[in-house]
Amino acid sequence: MQQRTDPGGDDVAPGRGGRLGRLFDPRSIAVVGASRDPETLGGRLLPILRQHGYPGTVHLVNPSGAPIAGEPTHVSVAALPGPVDLALVVVAARRVPAVLEQCGAKGVGAAIVFSSGFSEQAGEEGERLQREVTAIARRWPMAVMGPNCEGFLNVAGCVPATFSPAVDLERALEEPPEPGGVAVVSQSGGLGFALFNDGTERKMRFSFVITTGNEADLDYLDVLDFLVANGRSPVVLCFLEGLGDPGRFRAVAARARSAGTRLVVAKVGGSAAAARAALAHTAHDVGDRELSAEALGAPGVIAVSDQEELVDVGLALSLAPRWREGGVAVVSISGGAGAWAADACVAAGLDVPVFDDELQGQLRRFMPSYGGAANPVDLTAQALSTGGLAPPLELALGAPAVGAAMLVGSFGGPKQLQLEGDALAELVARSAKPIVVYSYTRPSAESIERFAGAGLAWYPSPARAARALAALRE
Repeated sequence: MQQRTDPGGDDVAPGRGGRLGRLFDPRSIAVVGASRDPETLGGRLLPILRQHGYPGTVHLVNPSGAPIAGEPTHVSVAALPGPVDLALVVVAARRVPAVLEQCGAKGVGAAIVFSSGFSEQAGEEGERLQREVTAIARRWPMAVMGPNCEGFLNVAGCVPATFSPAVDLERALEEPPEPGGVAVVSQSGGLGFALFNDGTERKMRFSFVITTGNEADLDYLDVLDFLVANGRSPVVLCFLEGLGDPGRFRAVAARARSAGTRLVVAKVGGSAAAARAALAHTAHDVGDRELSAEALGAPGVIAVSDQEELVDVGLALSLAPRWREGGVAVVSISGGAGAWAADACVAAGLDVPVFDDELQGQLRRFMPSYGGAANPVDLTAQALSTGGLAPPLELALGAPAVGAAMLVGSFGGPKQLQLEGDALAELVARSAKPIVVYSYTRPSAESIERFAGAGLAWYPSPARAARALAALRE
């Protein structure tokens, strides 16, 4: 079982973000609306907390007072025996304000409202209920996330405050994930945990996955402020429907840049259809396109176009160093794949420089006479048995005209990395220049493990590998 890290309760961030220590690192949790039915939201929260080894106290609240899964149940928040840091609220929308009032009176530090039926699609009544949630959160010193969200996962703290199947060890994960430095902040619950799901399959390591829903109280900028101050997330992936205040976004981006936190942002709303969907989904107005584009162009922000690119760029930023000068060395065992990789680099705005005669002569020692040494470097398949990949890759990286490298190969079987995994890992550790991998066959599970162990970001297409290199360039 993972060891719990020191709590983040002392983290201070500007604005309302400074209240979030008890939310994201709670020592005690109350599940309000706990259920015996494991297929309901209220029935999934407790098992997931237990699966991940949440080390704090868990209280169950259900009006019946009958035990659930052999654990005692309290009839109301008011009846809880002691202080609670976080309430997980999964009751009907009309009951949410009363529950939050009880939480405030009890001294609960924070609440997550999973329930839907507020401003997103519930008309005037839903808007009234959401205004009540906002007013209650302001009246008490209590941070409220949601409503209409999927909660969060604090990986290092073993706090899965969510019902998402993506973190369920019986549905999606084989074991609790290992902590890392990538955070996800998403106004969409489903997409937030989809990014986590995609990333974990690529062996990306996360710090937090946080979904904010309708943002009646806390919004994504409060969360970003917390993450920047917390210092555990040098890379943050953001999925946004509504940008909110562009000026405030730029201010948060400036604080992130000063702290060395990279923001990778995808925002929907480029079409009328998407704008309608965002309003119906989480009640977010996508806002003015020009103002949004200006904000997303702020220094330190990397704007991307879709879910796939969010994970691709995040993987590269979490593993590889940044670079400023020079072009890309493409080292391949396939002439065709190498040429495709070169095209992709140029399309991404990167140079693929021609190597000088001296370097070409040195590279030819690792290839047959019909190979190519000019860049792209075509080692041909024979290189797998006559010299390997690491030595010519290191030679190419040493060229003054090179600032980064793309290794191109077929890693569908484990043999090549069994032979060269240690050498590649040593090269990655020594190199101040980033290296990414384009595998033109789907890597085997063992190859993916070895890529992760070596600190290599890998991609199944040349365009995705080239975009990742471009994102690493300052």
